[in-house]
Amino acid sequence: MGDKGSAALRAILEKQQEAIIQCQFPAVKERTNTLLRLKQMLIDHEAAFIEALVSDMKRPAFEAFAFEIAILLNEIEYVCRSLKQWARFERSYQFKFGYIEAVRKKRSPYGSVLIISPWNYPLQLALMPAISAIAAGNRCVIKPSEYAPATSELLQQVVSQTFPPEVLTVVTGDRHLAKQLTTMPFDLVFFTGSQETGRAVSQQAAEQHIPVILELGGKNACILDESGFSPEAIREIVWGKFLNAGQTCIAPDTLFVHESVYERTLSEVSSALLAFYGESPSDSRDYARICHDRHFQKLMHFFAQGKVWYGGAFDADDLFIAPTVLTDIQPESSIMQEEIFGPILPVIPFRDLKDLLELKAIPRDALVAYMFSKNKQHIELVKNYMRSTTVSVNQVIHHGANPRVAFGGVGRSGHGSYHGKAGFQSFSYEKTEYKAYRYFHVSDKFPPYSDQDMRIVHKFRKWLL
Repeated sequence: MGDKGSAALRAILEKQQEAIIQCQFPAVKERTNTLLRLKQMLIDHEAAFIEALVSDMKRPAFEAFAFEIAILLNEIEYVCRSLKQWARFERSYQFKFGYIEAVRKKRSPYGSVLIISPWNYPLQLALMPAISAIAAGNRCVIKPSEYAPATSELLQQVVSQTFPPEVLTVVTGDRHLAKQLTTMPFDLVFFTGSQETGRAVSQQAAEQHIPVILELGGKNACILDESGFSPEAIREIVWGKFLNAGQTCIAPDTLFVHESVYERTLSEVSSALLAFYGESPSDSRDYARICHDRHFQKLMHFFAQGKVWYGGAFDADDLFIAPTVLTDIQPESSIMQEEIFGPILPVIPFRDLKDLLELKAIPRDALVAYMFSKNKQHIELVKNYMRSTTVSVNQVIHHGANPRVAFGGVGRSGHGSYHGKAGFQSFSYEKTEYKAYRYFHVSDKFPPYSDQDMRIVHKFRKWLL
């Protein structure tokens, strides 16, 4: 980006920060009105957004609406209903020796927030953090992914028509623009993407002492024990894995199956895939494509690391990879170490759940761990083993659409969370007003101190301090 583009970006940031200084921070009613305008924007341009999403990734229109637009509308409605309560002052009073202590706390916005969003859900993952940021009283700059150009350009166009730039603005460009943005003095950076890029964003922000929220994905294990097997469970797992051609950060990454139900599981997985996408998934209108060529090539490297049980077809010109099931995978293979993020499902048998966990083949800090079981002891084992912020039992994906459930990572899967109240809290900080109402002064708290003063502190510490 040239000097003019850089100057324009800085002008936008300065305008947002000037608005914050001049107007303080928007009241709850103003924030709610901004969110309602965002909601109306999505409703008014629903058809255009679906067309753009289909254009970028050949997404099924059903998935484009359900997992991009509908989830945003639901989030906005929930936040608007709850915002007044979240934003209330917390008050407390306490009598001390010589004075009354009055504490009043509220959540205060950071100021101007930079949101860098990915390509796999280019509308939802651009606007979902913006909903949290606006609810907390911030101004936002969104940098959507260049790998979803139709959605990004449309988002920039309709946002500029709906909001003044000092409230919400969208800037489009490649990774060089994203890198430039992270050098600017935003008050908070929210990044969704790969661990490698997230590390670079975090380091850049740290140099300026800017707080960062990172959503980095990870290898989400799905464990199916002998008590959890059923055709319905397999359909749930298959649906969650191959939704958006596997390009979902909370998709089941690898399926670990008890050996007693291993063969039946493979059979049911094949049946479910056939029922969902037919004998020729490339002809199915309900199956998406890989977003870009670089990711397509990465996924192709995984094919040689196991035996293809089902699927395996691909078309580089169409960025098509059929729903594929791999078996007989070696533990040291890269597919067992790296996040797959595509329509390839390794199925691994295990004999004993405790032994499986002790082998540490399952990363503890994924975004989510899935467990299909009726065995309470097994469920507790997995819950105690995982560090992930969510352990989901007998379902996949749905928790990510629930605004009452915090969405975020820990360790290698990121840090910080959003959605609902968690987002309101992450995009704000606690600001305290402390007042002391004195009814007499205690001179013994000042130097020089005596032995008598020490005895008084020991005896009355709860009321003195």
